[in-house]
Amino acid sequence: MGRRKLVWQLYPSFLLVTVLSLVLVAVFTTRSVRHFAMARASDGLLQRAGAVERLVPDWLELGRGAPLDSVCHDLGATIETRITVIAPDGKVLGDSDETSARMDNHALREEVSEAMAGRPGSSVRYSHTLGTTMLYQAVPVVRDGRLLAVLRLAVPLTAIENELQRISRSILAAVVIVALLASGVSLLLARRVSRPLETLRQGVAEFGRGRLDHRLPLASTLEIAQLAADMNGMAAQLEDRIRTVENQHNELEAVFAGMVEGVLLLDTDERVAELNQAAARLLVTTVEDARGRTIAEVIRNAALQDFVARTFASETAVEDDLAIQVGGKEVHLQVHGLRLEGRAGRPRRLLIVLNDVTRLRRLENVRQDFVANVSHELKTPVTSIKGFVETLRDGALDSPEDARRFLDIIARQSQRLDAIIEDLLCLSRLEQGTGETRRELGVYPVAEVLASAVQTCQLQADGRGMSLRLDAPGDLKTRLDPPLLEQAVVNLVSNAVKYSEDGDEINVTAEAVEDYILISVIDHGKGIEPQHLPRLFERFYRVDRARSRQAGGTGLGLAIVKHIARFHGGHVTVESAPGRGSVFTLHLPRARV
Repeated sequence: MGRRKLVWQLYPSFLLVTVLSLVLVAVFTTRSVRHFAMARASDGLLQRAGAVERLVPDWLELGRGAPLDSVCHDLGATIETRITVIAPDGKVLGDSDETSARMDNHALREEVSEAMAGRPGSSVRYSHTLGTTMLYQAVPVVRDGRLLAVLRLAVPLTAIENELQRISRSILAAVVIVALLASGVSLLLARRVSRPLETLRQGVAEFGRGRLDHRLPLASTLEIAQLAADMNGMAAQLEDRIRTVENQHNELEAVFAGMVEGVLLLDTDERVAELNQAAARLLVTTVEDARGRTIAEVIRNAALQDFVARTFASETAVEDDLAIQVGGKEVHLQVHGLRLEGRAGRPRRLLIVLNDVTRLRRLENVRQDFVANVSHELKTPVTSIKGFVETLRDGALDSPEDARRFLDIIARQSQRLDAIIEDLLCLSRLEQGTGETRRELGVYPVAEVLASAVQTCQLQADGRGMSLRLDAPGDLKTRLDPPLLEQAVVNLVSNAVKYSEDGDEINVTAEAVEDYILISVIDHGKGIEPQHLPRLFERFYRVDRARSRQAGGTGLGLAIVKHIARFHGGHVTVESAPGRGSVFTLHLPRARV
């Protein structure tokens, strides 16, 4: 069954009640008017009958028949009323409109019977004699307590009926007019009743569309106004709660998106329901591509899939360390998993948190290598010093030549030990930003610093027949720390001298390229194998350990260069290939002066 608007449900009801009321009023009015007209006509006949009744005794002396008919006819014509005189036995003695001798006995007529009983009687019926509906009024004619006759007067109801029909038509016309007016009024009333409800409906629709700041107008009707006020209050409370939930959701989204740890939420089919950007980066995918796919489709790793299965089967949190291959490299992950129980019929889900510990593992390996290298580098000179000291104590002091040779070796190893310790302290200061490295950078000519570094290494180069060439514009300036930059260049030039052939040429250049100043140390030595380049600037990393120690290096020179470059806000790079020499370049930010 189709639903209709309230106005079209109220309107027929209002109209039906109004029309029924009008019909009832019209019927009641018509009946009342008819009753009033008949009563008035009956009273008129009764008054006439009372006047004529005094003449009847005299008429009776004329006898029954034509004489009495003539008297009745004359008087009836005068008063426009049919007059009938009836004997106590019901015989008609005289009549104004018909010959009495031919008329039936009237004893059984209703009005006549009433009059014979001693009281006025009246009736309305169709007269077969006259062929019309008549109003009859009969009164007894009594003298000295004896009923002499019954006088009956009658008038036709044609005029009254015509008047009643006219009145009925007028009432019907009035009913139709009022019904039409009532139709419009009923429609207005129905709209007036339904309009506030329609306004409420539209307001609720606005609420449903999310416009909770919309407010319903308060109608003049108390109940509807209270309902509108309650709904406005409900909308305000709902808006506050939604705003609170949205704020909490935004905060959670911000936390979720900003987490360093990767977070995944899996459903019971091991499909990714949600993940953050960190998880997408770890798995080398995007949030949009991963959402809705199984974990096996996102990344093919048996260990991770096994972890998911174990976590789903466990009632407690599960933790494990996994190594996965993503983007062609191995990533170490610390994985935490927890099964989330569903509520109110919701399925279970799995929360997985991924911590990328690759850098920590690498740093741990570097730390272990560093400790081992430091121990090894320090142990070598210490062992040598200890051995020669014991040799001297065992009697070598008695031989001046041996004693001098052993003391020279002890001195060289002591210098080597001092150099290692000094380089370690320098690295520590650079990393922590303490001591001399806390000085402010100033604007200095680059060429002067490079010239000082080349001059420092000149004696070392001359000892091997090498030439050092400097090519740096005199007007090239930037923000730098001269002693630190000189130390970095000295380390690079010294390495070039150590690992180049006798008589080679080493070039030191400086130039401005876009936003950087490039300081390069170029040699033509044996070059470096590609597999060594990524680790070349690590502490104690040596391409050729035997030659490095023989050349007197500590294994920390390039690490110091890297940290000095970072101290200046730049970085260091190396280009090398076996048999083609090497190019070490410091990239320092260019200062606009």
